[in-house]
Amino acid sequence: MRVARQLLGLACLNLKWMIRQPLWVVQSLVAVVGLSAMMASWGGMDALRNLVIAWVVAGAWGSGLNLIAQTIGWDRVYYEYERLVASPVTLPVYFASVVAGHLPFFLTVSVAPAVLVGMLIDIPPSALVMILSLSPLAIMLGALMSLAVVLRIRNPTNISAITNPLNTLTVVLPPVYYPLSALPMHFRLPLLAVPTVSLMEVARWLAGYPHVCFDPSLPLLSLAVWAAIITPAALRKMRWGLK
Repeated sequence: MRVARQLLGLACLNLKWMIRQPLWVVQSLVAVVGLSAMMASWGGMDALRNLVIAWVVAGAWGSGLNLIAQTIGWDRVYYEYERLVASPVTLPVYFASVVAGHLPFFLTVSVAPAVLVGMLIDIPPSALVMILSLSPLAIMLGALMSLAVVLRIRNPTNISAITNPLNTLTVVLPPVYYPLSALPMHFRLPLLAVPTVSLMEVARWLAGYPHVCFDPSLPLLSLAVWAAIITPAALRKMRWGLK
């Protein structure tokens, strides 16, 4: 119960930004509606099915890479991190509370539209569940990748200037909102080195999406390599305790 209270209390603090300024949610939902209309108009139902998958994967990745990493980075800047180190809270509880505090935003602007549109275009509920099962992995990898960079930045004003371009480079440019099969053959295998591309390939395979270039073994191997590299790189800077 003590750990649960700590987690819930810190999660509520991390949720305040969404409560105090709900226009962030409105803005994101407007973008969701506009993107849905654009995809349906130009690409038809096939593009809309891929968009449903991308909402979950890119939304989870962005929550970790942008929101969670920025929160921890600014906590370091304003010495909130040090204050919590001196409290009974442990590092796993702190990290879990930051994730939990940003989950409502992810569920509102990514998961809810994906489920709603998925039901309207007859994506099987089992496929939606399989796609959603990848979101914890996407959140963790996104957060760890960003933290491995953010926690090494000396100038705090550069935090947003790093996380936002990182999100753009890993979500907008590579084949996330468009299929990997749209690219020439010689680009497909190297692009699996981009974590979001591998996540989308696994998600498309789980959802039974027809435009899949690889079975899950290669994308999962790429994700495992990324996890092995960025986890110690991030944790090395997230020191906890008085040492």
